[in-house]
Amino acid sequence: MWRKALRVLVWTVIVVAALCGLAYVFVEPWTVPGDDPHLAVSIEPTLSVGDVLLVTRGTGASDGALVRCADPDAAGRFVVGRVVGHSGDLVELTSGALIVNGKASTASVACDTPVVHLRDPTTQEDEDLTCMLEDFGGGLHAMLRSSKTDAGRDLKVEVEPGKAYLLSDNRAMHLDSRDFMGVVPSTCQRIVGRLSGAAGWFDAHKRLTVLW
Repeated sequence: MWRKALRVLVWTVIVVAALCGLAYVFVEPWTVPGDDPHLAVSIEPTLSVGDVLLVTRGTGASDGALVRCADPDAAGRFVVGRVVGHSGDLVELTSGALIVNGKASTASVACDTPVVHLRDPTTQEDEDLTCMLEDFGGGLHAMLRSSKTDAGRDLKVEVEPGKAYLLSDNRAMHLDSRDFMGVVPSTCQRIVGRLSGAAGWFDAHKRLTVLW
């Protein structure tokens, strides 16, 4: 009996080790840093400082993908955003609504937490942001809007050749292509999941989360 149990244990260890090795080939862990207040608020409500993420080792991503890209303005640092356009695409923001090549995304369903309270690192003012589920790129994702800042911040831009256009999930307090005019797609890696949040395994809502 004990020999059978030992064989099962050995094979379980081998299978787990093989799966871990396979995962290592394709993804790498990355912890969201907390030393940039603009990055910290821009990734809400999908991500937060201290989240341990799984990032693909390969580069490139389709529209709607949440990605980590090399910061165009700071060597060795990253920006995080959602890909909304590639070379030649026409990207528009009208009163906070996203329109790509004339097709508008839909955001008519409120998040489970409909209002998110954050401090704007630029103005140091606290603001209540509206959280909506946006249908874009074949999936739903949460994004934040502000009735106070949406007005007067409309955007219409054609994506430069060889670039991808990113938008922060926090549309009001962003760190995205509105700040640095696109990123090079070959520097972008897709964020596919979250292992845990800043509180580790104690936060059941943030551990082992698939991200799209």
